[in-house]
Amino acid sequence: MITSTVRRTLRERALVETGDHVLVACSGGPDSTALLHVLHWVRADMGITLCAASIDHGLRAESASEVLQVGDFAGSLGIPFRSASIEVPKEGASIQGRARELRYQALHEIARESKATRIAVGHTQDDQAETVLARILRGAGLRGLGGIEARRADGVIRPLFDCRRADVLAYAEERRLPFIEDPSNHQRAYERVRIRHELLPTLLREDARVVEHLCALGDEAAELNEALDAEVPELPAPGERSFRVAAVARLAPPTRVRWLRLWLARETGLTPSRSHLTDVGRLLTAPGEVLLGSGWSVRRDGDELLLEYREHRRTRSTRS
Repeated sequence: MITSTVRRTLRERALVETGDHVLVACSGGPDSTALLHVLHWVRADMGITLCAASIDHGLRAESASEVLQVGDFAGSLGIPFRSASIEVPKEGASIQGRARELRYQALHEIARESKATRIAVGHTQDDQAETVLARILRGAGLRGLGGIEARRADGVIRPLFDCRRADVLAYAEERRLPFIEDPSNHQRAYERVRIRHELLPTLLREDARVVEHLCALGDEAAELNEALDAEVPELPAPGERSFRVAAVARLAPPTRVRWLRLWLARETGLTPSRSHLTDVGRLLTAPGEVLLGSGWSVRRDGDELLLEYREHRRTRSTRS
């Protein structure tokens, strides 16, 4: 029964406060449909009110009718409903990534218009395990291992965060909720689908609790990230591309790496790799230069580190 788990998650992870007005994002899939239903069930106990929204991405012919189906379901529960349509570019960056970005923009706009204080989305414990595993495969550091957050700074919350996907599906089926299966969830061209249907089942045969263990790793990483962030000294003012090395050099190594990562990411727009950060860290104690790629480099100049941009720079990282 996921209802008690959701109540516990809402309380223990402090996802809502009494008086919150929660916008529930519902795609019509089993997870978000169950989310809308279970939040309707617990709303009085939690002291919250609800509204619902569905976004038409325009990527499938059926998407407009699916939004109408979500609206009918919300109406059957007496929940106010809003919808929006977005146009997802078919070229360039990942279609799924761009769709996600535009979807959240639309949800935040609806939340502002509806005076919602939280936006609830339907990610489960399995989604967290898949995210942590995907980031391990990409060589993520501690920041990446935190996976998705149960509560984001922008008001997005994940009440199903501690529920297994199979239990959520069983909840929806037992109550005959009108959910829709998205065919993209079975398209092996997507990394997450391959992880879900190929890699994770293999790991489950080795360890039946691997989802739980990956999520515990994510929780521990998130806690460590929060502690590290609290220890990171103030960065230079935005646009300031130099700093004196002494103050940063004396930081503990994990805090130093976090400080450098935040500074470089903010000033360059890049995501510095661990090897880049290691090389830049060496500049705190020895002369040299590190090429970050995309024209950016960091070099030691006396007692300062300087971040520079030159168009002709190579894209590989070196030290001199």
